[in-house]
Amino acid sequence: MLAACGSDRRSATTDTGAASSAARRGPDAVLLRVPRAGGRVSAYVYPKLDSAVWRSSEAAPALDHVLAFDGESGLLAAVDARGIPVRVDLRLGTVRQANKTPLASLASLNGVDIFGVAPPNDVTRLTPSGESWAVKLPAPVQAIEPQRDGGILVAARRGSAGIVWRLRPPGTRITDSVVVEHADQAISARTPERVFFQAGRDLGGVQSRTLQPLQVVRFDAPVRAIAATPSGDRFYVALQDQPALKVLDRYSNSVAGTVELPGTPSELRMDPLGRYVLARAARGDSSWVVAVGTDKVVGTVRTAWRTDLPLVLPDGAILTVVGDDAVLVDGQSLKQLRKIDGGGADLWHLVVWNGFRPRAAGLDKPVEFQSEAPVDSAPTDTAAATDSTAPHPDTTAHAPDTTHAPRPIVPQAEAAETTAKGFTVQFAAARTESEAKATLRRLKLPRDIAARIIPSTRRGRLVYRVVVGPFATRAQAERIGRATGHDYWLYEGAP
Repeated sequence: MLAACGSDRRSATTDTGAASSAARRGPDAVLLRVPRAGGRVSAYVYPKLDSAVWRSSEAAPALDHVLAFDGESGLLAAVDARGIPVRVDLRLGTVRQANKTPLASLASLNGVDIFGVAPPNDVTRLTPSGESWAVKLPAPVQAIEPQRDGGILVAARRGSAGIVWRLRPPGTRITDSVVVEHADQAISARTPERVFFQAGRDLGGVQSRTLQPLQVVRFDAPVRAIAATPSGDRFYVALQDQPALKVLDRYSNSVAGTVELPGTPSELRMDPLGRYVLARAARGDSSWVVAVGTDKVVGTVRTAWRTDLPLVLPDGAILTVVGDDAVLVDGQSLKQLRKIDGGGADLWHLVVWNGFRPRAAGLDKPVEFQSEAPVDSAPTDTAAATDSTAPHPDTTAHAPDTTHAPRPIVPQAEAAETTAKGFTVQFAAARTESEAKATLRRLKLPRDIAARIIPSTRRGRLVYRVVVGPFATRAQAERIGRATGHDYWLYEGAP
């Protein structure tokens, strides 16, 4: 899970070595580490895993898994071992329960708003301010999919069919709904773009934005797991007792390829940057690494499968767990890079954030002005005592002299920011130009802003990037990205 933001607060244990990272532009890859039995949360700026740059002032309970992270507020939403949602504030170092009792089907897209189901069918939203919102629904809820526009899609089963409701908090009225025939169970692909239902060998669902039903895809065996690429262009599907992955194309909603595996997979996990998909072996403590760009198996890596590990890191390394230790392996060669003694007893999570950097000194300096002209320091009463009968100088014959007008001194941090090349929004990296054009047509952009398709080469393969920008500030770029209703990524500089 990835997020980005800034902060000027940290605990007393902040490592001074983080000062060197302030010179780098862009956020840091931060690995959070907390004892699985409960304890204080520690943060490490990857790849420096020997010394923590931050530790929480309060202990977290035993955590089961992380839901999401919000870079603007520095809030990490997680679920403890009892099913109770909690928030960890990376700015204040505090840990707070978001609810007093366990909730089912917990989900969060931004780390701030947490959604869950209280018995029997009450969907509730939990906010840091404690604002209450709940809606009672007429059928058992199976899954909640938060959307980027603040709404949610709720998947349920009614009779032999599945149903998807759209709600927009704080409103309590169902604004839209659709029925999915022959749906036994909602199955998550970890993407807000689709809501899937599985019924034996059949995979159906709806498109999230329009609630348009998808054509049912029938496989050779029952569906076990789905993993979506970050762009949502492809879905990898694991089937029961089948030593392969099926590649489902988003645009045609049909099987576009097959990845042969050494054995039968039981679970799937996508690399946050879309380079690899990890497939858990149904038997034994091992997983297969599949390269998304080539749809080929890189190899087998020894690791237990948990809610947090194995985890693909930004440089392509994979953090695994072997016994009591965490082991870092290279994503291409799968050779061991280093071993973290005792790391297997901890829960790990990656955020991309610059909140642990020292605050730039220039931000706290007032703006100063240079002036080459002497300042008249005579008292006011002395100036008033001058001869009022003296002739006044003619001020209309000459324009004011602006040659020596005072100029503001820009603080160093602000001056560095003005040299930035802006922020670009990317919506997809498609393998064909037709896929890129299809993505472009679906974008909801203001009339004065146009997206474009840029061919690029990645690891010897031609991809077509759909981008907008650059924009002067990150806030402008994020506003445009959210307005499109489509998944997007931000990066600094021109495309």
